[in-house]
Amino acid sequence: MGALPFISCIMPTYGRPDYVNESVAMFLAQDYPHKELIIINDCAGQHFTSKFPSVRVFNQNARFASLGEKRNQCIDLANGSVIAVWDDDDVYLPWRLSLSWSEMDRLGTPFYRPAEFWAYWGSENLQDNQPVHGWLGHAWVMFRKALWEKVGRYPAADLGEDAQFFERIHRELGETFIKYPLAPKDRFGILRGTSQYQHMSIGGGKQPLDTTPRNYPITPAAICDPVLRAARDRLVAAHPRKSETVSERNGGLCQVVHETRGANTYAKPAISVCISLKNRSRIKNGERELRLFPRCVSCLAASHRPDMPIELVVSDFASDDWPPGEWIADCAARMPVRVVSVEGSFSRGRGLNVAVAYARSDLLLLCDADLLVSPATLRRAIEVNNNQQAWFPVIRCLNEDGAPGFWLDNGYGVAGVSRSVFNAAGGVPEFLSWGGEDDIFAARVGNLLDIVRERFDGIRHQWHPEWCRYENYEHPRHADYQDHVEAQALWASMRSGEIFKVFRASHPLWGGTSQLVILLRDGRMERAGVDKGGYEYEEEEYIALKWDHWPAEILKWNESQRIFCDSTKSFTLVPVVL
Repeated sequence: MGALPFISCIMPTYGRPDYVNESVAMFLAQDYPHKELIIINDCAGQHFTSKFPSVRVFNQNARFASLGEKRNQCIDLANGSVIAVWDDDDVYLPWRLSLSWSEMDRLGTPFYRPAEFWAYWGSENLQDNQPVHGWLGHAWVMFRKALWEKVGRYPAADLGEDAQFFERIHRELGETFIKYPLAPKDRFGILRGTSQYQHMSIGGGKQPLDTTPRNYPITPAAICDPVLRAARDRLVAAHPRKSETVSERNGGLCQVVHETRGANTYAKPAISVCISLKNRSRIKNGERELRLFPRCVSCLAASHRPDMPIELVVSDFASDDWPPGEWIADCAARMPVRVVSVEGSFSRGRGLNVAVAYARSDLLLLCDADLLVSPATLRRAIEVNNNQQAWFPVIRCLNEDGAPGFWLDNGYGVAGVSRSVFNAAGGVPEFLSWGGEDDIFAARVGNLLDIVRERFDGIRHQWHPEWCRYENYEHPRHADYQDHVEAQALWASMRSGEIFKVFRASHPLWGGTSQLVILLRDGRMERAGVDKGGYEYEEEEYIALKWDHWPAEILKWNESQRIFCDSTKSFTLVPVVL
């Protein structure tokens, strides 16, 4: 499997405001990493706002002439090369995007529709359903944006626009009716037949659409219907989490290289401790050898017990001081451990994001490899999250002799959060320089729910020389964070939504300080304060910069480094987190 594509989910909505919060929660819970949700609302007087970077909302004061045109507008606004239909009133399970893409890729098809889905008609027993000619199957499809364009897009129709669109695709692909088998355990969609709101094409709706003018800040919410919610929860609980699926989600550049078989390895842990690592097992300091990470693992293993089952998930960026696979089983004792090999330049944020993808618990403790974590730490993280809060404790640093020293009051490196909050915050920024990614992550989490910030003596930071903080990073310390701050200032100085992407540039002919390249949504781009032009952009594939006064430059995506590179010279563009 190649690099994962960026997937755009398209959600036209009108008059179902309560379901918007539920649908956004389902989107944020998706286990596929590279995604966005495009919401177009054309209910006059209703105004939705989103604080989630991956959820983009467009409010219209006048209704579209047809649903087909509304769907087309969603896709026009989409950044992804792959489109997933996302209806506002249906139920999508967390593996919908990852499974659909893996099947599209395996089958080598530009159009995917599963042959089975569930249907809810008010009973806790869901009904088996299959898409057939004239019956519902549109809500579950995924297709390439290029195919949509090639077949002439959706027709300008309110009813049957999906059937006519399918007919165009079938003709283009030389098929009569496309659907692919799906095991019952892998079904990812529930048609909401019994609904709070009326449907356009079937019965089952209880009330008219709600068009009451109002401002709606999007707040992700669980399914309100208790019977439907219970049915959904049973399906999620019964679905196996497979490591090969996670490996596919990470573009094949991550793989499990070591996994212990401790007691209750396959039981779901109460909490997953996630660590991003590069050379922390043997650090030479004069005549001393500091075994920071082995001490960290031994301390965690002492906390693992029947009443507190934990697991350790480690993302290792080719550590060669003392590879974890050579010793970690001895230190871990009976604690389950999974070591994931990650290619490319070291990024603390990327390592944590990968570790979370492989973690089995819905409660996460993000840590560093040089920490000593007590059982009280794990209990406190669980307690705070049970109160629907997130935990960012202030940790204490040990001095060179091992005695307690100062408190790290400005650090946010340790975080106890639920998986849903982690996903909603967009994960940890994947900086290639030391510093700042934890501050951004904490701020994003703080926008979602209350955080508990307290000095907590149950976490101790082991002493190590200052130089080893920065030695494994490709960029100078704080460089990526400074780019983030500058990009945010640019964003604030321009109209909301005008900026599409920002990149930090390294160019052999550029001097001075204007090193940001900005892509605007109108198809124009600029090197801040220096030159402008147009561009072509395909997510994680290529960028063509068409300068007004200089020859065009084309850069292609390098997945292992996660940057765009010019093959003719040392010109690179690194995505800046906004």
